[in-house]
Amino acid sequence: MNYIKIENKAGLRSYLEKFKEKGLHIIAIDIEAESNLHAYGEKLCLIQIFDGVNSIIIDPFKIDIETLKLLFGNKDILKVMYDAGSDLSLLKNAADIEIKSILDLRPAAELLNYEKKDLHSLIAYELGIFLEKKKKYQKHNWEKRPVSDDAIEYALNDVIYLLALKDVILAKLYAKKLMEPFLLKNLQIQNKDYTRGPEDKYRKINGYSRLRNGNKAVFRRVFDIREKYAKLYNMAPHNVIQKSDLINIVQEPSYIDKIRFSKRLGTDLIQDILHELRTAAKPVR
Repeated sequence: MNYIKIENKAGLRSYLEKFKEKGLHIIAIDIEAESNLHAYGEKLCLIQIFDGVNSIIIDPFKIDIETLKLLFGNKDILKVMYDAGSDLSLLKNAADIEIKSILDLRPAAELLNYEKKDLHSLIAYELGIFLEKKKKYQKHNWEKRPVSDDAIEYALNDVIYLLALKDVILAKLYAKKLMEPFLLKNLQIQNKDYTRGPEDKYRKINGYSRLRNGNKAVFRRVFDIREKYAKLYNMAPHNVIQKSDLINIVQEPSYIDKIRFSKRLGTDLIQDILHELRTAAKPVR
């Protein structure tokens, strides 16, 4: 697959300048990221673009945030995306980047009531293009360099058909008099504040909302211990303590002795974690 590779801020600035000089105003865009799956924290790892002519892969690792904002925050470039919410949240909270001028096609899938609403199914249904679903890339480590050709092809497949899909979908929305609710949904997506609050990291754990207030305090202490060691050793939090174990510890402190730790953690480190967990799990009087 042919594509332009951009690896530094000079390359990105040059591309954006040429894009403007040509009088272009629309791109399809998507990102790949690390989200506490292989290492600690969230990180933008890859940006893929199709501008109607060229496929572009941007490696953000050597590009500063302010230069990346020239792309994402540019209100004069319409950015066609699919199911943009998670990308908007990650960029806002991991890099303080807000994407401006979005056209998210995902609400159209709801309004038009497609049977299957994932992007590949829509591309197959509307464009007759059947993309191979490579499940291994759904949990791919996008921090690894170099990025393989297969992984790049997988990433680009999420953008190179978006502009054509947009044309078909907008025509259907117009024909069915659904354009106004679609535009409203897009404004709601664009205007939403994606900044996460301090409590959000706890709420996303299944079972937390059902805990009583006292147990929620214990949960937060246990959760923060996991975060502390995951960050200290740059490990995915689930490799320190599994999510299900967090709830079990709160409900039954003796469960601490049943936790099976990863072999990646040394014996001394495990003992330190166990000591802190036992202290944190003690009810406050």
